[in-house]
Amino acid sequence: MKMSSIILINFLFLWNVSLSQQMSREGYLKAYADRAAYVTAAFDTASNASFNTIATRYAHNSDIGLADSMLLEVLKDPKGDMFWMFPCMNAYLQGKEKMSPAAKSAVRTAWKTYAPYRGDTENHWAMYYASLFIAAEQWPGLPGSEWYNGRSSDENRMEAKEYIIHWIKVTTTIGQGEFDSPDYFPEYMNAMLLLAEFAQDPQMKQRGLMMLDYILVDFAAEHLEGQYLGGFSRIYEPAVYKPLNSVASAFAYLYFGTGQPSQTGWLTYAALSSYRLPQIIYNIATDRSRPYVERERKRVRNVIRFGEEKNPPVYKYTYITKDYGIGSLQGGILQPIQQHTWGVRYTYGYPYTTIFGLHPYYSSLELGMFFPEELKPLIADVVASKGTYNNPDKWTGSSPYERTFQYLNTLVVLYDIAPGTSTGHIDGFFPANLEQRLVDSSGWIICKAGDTYVGWYPLQDYEWIAGKSPDQKEENDFWRLRSHKLQNGYVIEVRSKSEIGSFETFAGRLRSHVPKGVLSPGAVSVRYTTLDNEKMFFAFPDIRKLNGKTIDLSKTKLFDSPFLHAEVGSEMLSLTYKNLRRVLDFKNLRIVE
Repeated sequence: MKMSSIILINFLFLWNVSLSQQMSREGYLKAYADRAAYVTAAFDTASNASFNTIATRYAHNSDIGLADSMLLEVLKDPKGDMFWMFPCMNAYLQGKEKMSPAAKSAVRTAWKTYAPYRGDTENHWAMYYASLFIAAEQWPGLPGSEWYNGRSSDENRMEAKEYIIHWIKVTTTIGQGEFDSPDYFPEYMNAMLLLAEFAQDPQMKQRGLMMLDYILVDFAAEHLEGQYLGGFSRIYEPAVYKPLNSVASAFAYLYFGTGQPSQTGWLTYAALSSYRLPQIIYNIATDRSRPYVERERKRVRNVIRFGEEKNPPVYKYTYITKDYGIGSLQGGILQPIQQHTWGVRYTYGYPYTTIFGLHPYYSSLELGMFFPEELKPLIADVVASKGTYNNPDKWTGSSPYERTFQYLNTLVVLYDIAPGTSTGHIDGFFPANLEQRLVDSSGWIICKAGDTYVGWYPLQDYEWIAGKSPDQKEENDFWRLRSHKLQNGYVIEVRSKSEIGSFETFAGRLRSHVPKGVLSPGAVSVRYTTLDNEKMFFAFPDIRKLNGKTIDLSKTKLFDSPFLHAEVGSEMLSLTYKNLRRVLDFKNLRIVE
């Protein structure tokens, strides 16, 4: 039997144990070591020349001569920009004391002659500057003629350090801009792993270590069996409707021991790292014994046109149980192209474990808010790399005509779409693998997904359209709810068997709770009494009242939940779990326990 198969069997046994109870520290570290070994086993004996294989061979002292030849091969034609920089430096540092002089010289030459593009997004800059900082430390005292950008080692090191410190301060005071992205999670992880593992500057090493805790606990608090919950800044198809396809789920497997085993190359550098998840973060990620609310404040990506504020706030609200999570952003344009405003995710029905809706909007106005290019060609430029952007059937995207109001496991979504808008309909995603999808005479669409029940009340007429994801060859794998009314909306109720009892009880309760909407241009609102008899009033765009009291989203803290606490502007994050406490104090650059 292959070693990777043995490791996987051991992991599955330990994973089944962890479902019933949380592991001790000793048990966790043993299980983590098995998972890390499983991840890297795919690269220990691989014959293809890649930085993943090279780094693993160097780290495990496995045929260093072959690793050297692979490194020389991949450095013949460097490409990938910042996506080249961090794996190149990681592989170099894994093998620095073992590689041949020729291999070492080839790395230095590449950093002199290949000019990687810095990129234009937050994850690009995190990778670029973390890698540049480490490289400048490795080759100190060199003049600009020895670097691809013409700057000296000292200049490169200082520029990279200043940006990283700035980014951390912005993130820990007003929130991350490219926030909670299931698909861009690895870029931040790998950038901070590089600092934590290899920085010579003790303060920069500490910053990398603390940001690893910060990024991982942000995920842990909104995590359910490998799935990221809540609204997201960026997510791709098909991961938006197949949640465990997101690369963040691979990190959940490695660090939390949940979800499905993964050997994706993104995990290589984490599995080779000496960083170990603090026990308190593991506990937060895996304890779903009681439902809870996670409130967070993030920020909009830099607005350069069509706005009065550079980084408007993003308000997140997520309700999490052992069976499901429902999360939302407040709506509007908070991130271009790939925003996911709201969704329900649950533990039943792999790979389709979600229900969600959106207005599939696109426009040069949205793109012009964030990109400096001329407006007219912007849509074509974006479609060249993000092919779904102007597709009226797409499943990701923001809309200025969409707003939400969530309280616990009830969500109201309203639309007031202007005539002539690029897309004149709203859509809902319903997996075909639901156990039941009933269209009730009361108006409710009532769904059963294992022990999770979802009610969707459309405020306007709609149609059902059978749909297939691109990799589906035969029967449809989802149903699209489509409504063409411009003034529109719906109410979502979610409960689990442990919360309400049987599916029949849930359906019966819904029938006596019917929303009352006003749906006129410029005057869209709804009144609704929840299954728990809470009275919600929501008027588009931003009047939210609960039991007659106005909800002020501007009072939302940076983190606010039973596990995480942070004030806006504080540069601090407090982690709490039972009798455990950990404070990430970025102002004084220390961890307090």
